Amino acid sequence: MTIAKLSAVSIEYFEAGSGPEKVLFIHGFQASAQIWHAVQHALPADRYTSVAINNRGAGQSDAPDDEHQYGIGHFAADAYELVTQLGWDSFTLVGHSLGGATVAQFAVDHPELISGLVLLDPADPDGRNAPEDEIERVIDARMAARREQRASGARGGDGIDAARADEAEAWREALVRDIDAAPEARLRGSMRSMFHLRLGDRVGALAMPVILIAGDVDALIPIEAMLATWAKYPKGSGLHVWHGIGHSPNVDCPGELADVLRHFMEVTVPARARSGD
Repeated sequence: MTIAKLSAVSIEYFEAGSGPEKVLFIHGFQASAQIWHAVQHALPADRYTSVAINNRGAGQSDAPDDEHQYGIGHFAADAYELVTQLGWDSFTLVGHSLGGATVAQFAVDHPELISGLVLLDPADPDGRNAPEDEIERVIDARMAARREQRASGARGGDGIDAARADEAEAWREALVRDIDAAPEARLRGSMRSMFHLRLGDRVGALAMPVILIAGDVDALIPIEAMLATWAKYPKGSGLHVWHGIGHSPNVDCPGELADVLRHFMEVTVPARARSGD
């Protein structure tokens, strides 16, 4: 892992491979960069250089006390600062769950940098209309449920099977530890930003190739909701759905996910560039 000093916070990230093709991975709500470990290492190291970011409040990244220092806008701005430091000017951008909303924000703010956009079980780019007092009640209830879960000794969350954390892959245990350690300020700020997001009109005008990827038994973002999100992206955006897979294909079938990403990056993106679309 490496620590990058940004203007407001220091961010931890994990790099894999040394190839010419660049890929940036963004995690979701309670997770961390560890959720991408197996996918990163399934990509051929001689062809791809990938970076998985720990958003502020995850892993060893700085964790401000103020919940208003978290959210989709902050995460996207941090990612932009990091790729600027790295000198990346063309890369595939991949986001999971809330990270799907983060990469949507990044894409509408900096479309010139992105060769292809991948959304894995993404959050709706238009959030949810609700009065502010209702939003606060929902956030309070979600945080109370999480505290109760932790008090009971249960581990993990967001569809991650903590029972598998003792398998041979050390990244699984690291991921569950990071989920358990996620500060409440980060989660509250992240939830609030999801409610307030309004990007539907802007993502519909994106010019780069886009693909949405999902599992059809996702209990957090049901397939019907994911298809409604897919419809907000440009006509012709790709769609890949696995049968019997839940919210985190990057954990449940990382090798297969890497294969889908490779097809998108090696076939779809170059074909779009040649066609001039």
